[in-house]
Amino acid sequence: MSASVKAQVASRFSRASQVYVQHANVQQQAAEILLRKITQPSTTMLDLGAGPMQHHEALSTRCAQLVALDLSAGMLEQGPQDAFKVCADMDNLPLADNCVDAIFSNFAMQWSQDHPALFKALNRILKPGGKAYLSVVADGSLCEIQQAWQNVDAHCHVNRFTSFDSLLAYAEEAGFVLDDAQLMCLKETFATAQAAFKSVKAIGANQLQHEGQRRGLLGKTQYRKLLAGYPLTNGRAQLSYQVAFLELTKL
Repeated sequence: MSASVKAQVASRFSRASQVYVQHANVQQQAAEILLRKITQPSTTMLDLGAGPMQHHEALSTRCAQLVALDLSAGMLEQGPQDAFKVCADMDNLPLADNCVDAIFSNFAMQWSQDHPALFKALNRILKPGGKAYLSVVADGSLCEIQQAWQNVDAHCHVNRFTSFDSLLAYAEEAGFVLDDAQLMCLKETFATAQAAFKSVKAIGANQLQHEGQRRGLLGKTQYRKLLAGYPLTNGRAQLSYQVAFLELTKL
């Protein structure tokens, strides 16, 4: 991802920050699964890709010091004013070696442009014996969106997510022990295809990570074709996310 696209992603998430939580239903499902995995308290925890810090209270009960890091300043502004916040790019972590006991990252790492390097960075900043609790959107997600767009043109309109097997390989190559790894399909259902598209836009996730995406607004005819191409289940529109849940330990 170029610097300009990174800036666009940060800007889009900042604009979505005030309505993000009310639309981030699948993200909340994933967070609840991830939070249940944290069974031991830690001294210092990093919330990587913290967004509007909706998990701040739950994570604070599991550590003595919580650090919230996100690319979007607008997202971090939604969190408690007295929280420890770092506005930074996860692909260039400004944190010292061996500085945190635990890492929590929910629905964020798919925005990384270099997963092998990111896993190595997470291993670097963790103390020996430290734990990482991660949920990552994986390959096969948002298939309904892509199917709908195929009714309009041949362009790619869904981000190219990393495969589950590749994520596991990158974690192991970085020196982590895989304590637990699961791939789960989480779904959200909407009354209409239009509502499904609006939900993706409301959480800022309609920003493609690669250059060369379709430019300009759709005409009315094309928009009708887009909605007509959306696959329905019992007359309703679903959004499917393939989510990798990883629990890792640094030796």
